[in-house]
Amino acid sequence: MIRYYWTRYLAIYPTTLLYMLQDSEYKLGQYFAWFNRTSDFRHVMKRRNLDITPKIKLLRIGLWSLWTIAELAVAVCIYIGFVNQSSLWGLIAIFIVLLMPYLMAYGIIVPLFIGRVLIQLPREKAIIKEAHEIFAAHPATRIAVVGSFGKTTAKEILATVLSEGLNVAATPGNMNTPIGISRFARKLSGKEDVLVIEFGEGKPGDVKELSQLSQPTMGIITGINESHLESFKSLESTISTIFELVDYVGKNATVYKNKENDILADLVSPKDTFGYSHTGVNGWQVSDLETDLHGTTFTIKKDKTVIHAHTKLIGLHTVGVTVAAVSIAHDLGLSVQQIEASLKKIQPFEHRMDPRQLHGAWVIDDTYNGNSDGVKAGLALLKNTKAKRRIYVTPGLVEQGNKTEQVHIKVGEQAAKSADVVVLMKNSVTDYIMNGLKNAGFKGQLIIIDDPLEFYTNLEHFVAAGDVVLMQNDWTDNYV
Repeated sequence: MIRYYWTRYLAIYPTTLLYMLQDSEYKLGQYFAWFNRTSDFRHVMKRRNLDITPKIKLLRIGLWSLWTIAELAVAVCIYIGFVNQSSLWGLIAIFIVLLMPYLMAYGIIVPLFIGRVLIQLPREKAIIKEAHEIFAAHPATRIAVVGSFGKTTAKEILATVLSEGLNVAATPGNMNTPIGISRFARKLSGKEDVLVIEFGEGKPGDVKELSQLSQPTMGIITGINESHLESFKSLESTISTIFELVDYVGKNATVYKNKENDILADLVSPKDTFGYSHTGVNGWQVSDLETDLHGTTFTIKKDKTVIHAHTKLIGLHTVGVTVAAVSIAHDLGLSVQQIEASLKKIQPFEHRMDPRQLHGAWVIDDTYNGNSDGVKAGLALLKNTKAKRRIYVTPGLVEQGNKTEQVHIKVGEQAAKSADVVVLMKNSVTDYIMNGLKNAGFKGQLIIIDDPLEFYTNLEHFVAAGDVVLMQNDWTDNYV
């Protein structure tokens, strides 16, 4: 750390601090942990640049104000020392200079706190109150999508299918917080037939709060796993939080649940017809199922109604939620022809099991985020895909809490059974994955990469025609 202490005095240092704060989503625990383990501040911003938002502009003013105050304090100390011929004041000036980087790093919470209390919270409170009134008056069917993983995919599938015959609005991107959903509400026309609302959950009570805000009439639970375990502390807490949706809509309301997820499978009653899987849901039965890197086809039948489905999505894990969307669409009055036409429009979502060709090789980009169920699904697809070499690339998973070692040993064991080549991005969980590979008797090639960005940039030089590469997860700069 001493070796690179001088990098705290570079002109880029204040921008780096702001980037670290922004990339940590203004979560002070993550920000301070990142700051305290960083020694060289020249190369922190790797994956993206600082997004200059109004909030960042205000914080930048605050940072430079702190720096100016510190400089004035140094100047005053030097002046007093010179006038009084006292070396003590010179030592105090040196001490202040040495502390200036820490003054900025820790002092940034002052303008952040002031801005949040005086500006952000009152403004957000007014927006959220307005949104509650909008949702209360809106006549649309409101479908909440909640779970540890797969929410955005489920939301997009639902929106695509239902939009074929209904006026549908869905929360954009990852706009799944109270303020994000409230801003979505303000843009509604009031003429929508269906609202598809993705819920984010990071702590107990979040789903209850979002339910009270958006007032859903039905929902989908995509699955539960160890994601965000650092904030939930236990799986029991995660489960109870996600099931706050069921508590809100009532046990007799329609809530589809992914019974291919191990945790949900144990919680879904055998009598619950809304437990979905690749075999069907709610009386709909799936047959003639085929999936490869070009897409997935299957037939869905209920009583005398038959739907022939074709999507560009890959993997068995996409079928269950697609059939759930079909079930909802049929119940809301869409015709067989409309449903079949909508399914053809479903495309892979960016960085979510998104296949592309590269010099004769297939690259499956699943780097958006990572979770244990996604690893399981991705490796199952890789194992069953014909290839010259099956290559698995991952840094591992984040926010697994006290399950970190256990989860990553399992990742290694699963990869050993599916891949010929395993490429690991060197970080704090690499050894756990390697232990899993060893436990499963992995006989293939293991490659450890020190610079992930360089590897991804030069991927075309690593693959050959006939290879299939599955890239899962990509850690942001605040993880090591």
